[in-house]
Amino acid sequence: MTDQELLEKARDVNFAFKAALADVQVQVFDGDWKIYDYGATPSDCGDGRYDFTFKRRTVPHWKLGEPAGDAAHRIATWLDENGWENITTQGYSGDIDNIVIQAEKSDAFVDRVVIDLSPDPGTYDIATVSAESTCIQGDRERLNTVRRPGLRTEEEVLEDVPSTEHPTAKPSFGYTPDGKRRFWDDAD
Repeated sequence: MTDQELLEKARDVNFAFKAALADVQVQVFDGDWKIYDYGATPSDCGDGRYDFTFKRRTVPHWKLGEPAGDAAHRIATWLDENGWENITTQGYSGDIDNIVIQAEKSDAFVDRVVIDLSPDPGTYDIATVSAESTCIQGDRERLNTVRRPGLRTEEEVLEDVPSTEHPTAKPSFGYTPDGKRRFWDDAD
């Protein structure tokens, strides 16, 4: 596999992964989310494979707008109607109101998504969407190198991802030779 083929395969997997997660995010909150893990840096899966991780959280002062149990049921139903599999919902007992929904969608390379709804009637609610992609065959170190063309040392600066982003924002993958985030067009 050439460097270009490795990069294009990883980009296609990454964009399918992020698109599926963007659809999930919009079911929870159709607004800007705080980015904790952008989801474009490959991690080692072992056996010559890599995966991607992703984490977003609602911004401060956000409110769920419905009881957490109702939201969890609505989201789990949407997941089921939209091809997600192995959907589980777990609540806690006592004073813990969190509800956690888990699912997977292998055709979008989502090994597991976890949606954590944390209501707090006294202040604001928090929702977190975190995910891991399926493991993809390919050399992670080589992929990291081709994702960053022109990067010669670890001290060189790459453009940061934004601190917040709407789920439908155009995703980036990799960097241009001058260190800017790379947004792919059909011609790329």
